[in-house]
Amino acid sequence: MNSPLTLLVVKNIAESLHFYTEILGLKLLEQYDDCIKLKSGAHEIIMFEGTNKATEYAHGYNANSTLLFTVDDLDSRIKVMKSFGVQFVHDSPNENRWGRYSAFKDPSGIVHELFQLHV
Repeated sequence: MNSPLTLLVVKNIAESLHFYTEILGLKLLEQYDDCIKLKSGAHEIIMFEGTNKATEYAHGYNANSTLLFTVDDLDSRIKVMKSFGVQFVHDSPNENRWGRYSAFKDPSGIVHELFQLHV
């Protein structure tokens, strides 16, 4: 089996392109009218435009999928993203055995997380 890709169906491809490249800092690899391919580290993400926002669910409780974007300084990255109006799911970061994390929504309502590994 080859390396996996992630597929996201987003509500607005232009808005998502701006969010993922300008706010999250992903690299644009390919762009077409109905889809884009981005890169985060060694991972590639393909996005197609759908017609609706993501379905609301209780993040961390309902089955779902979430991209984790690793960061060196979680608190400062949250501050920067909030300055762009990014909506976070919880008021403060959470912690697990591997590190600290904070869930946020993209423009389509898809939930992802910023993740700072324990050192």
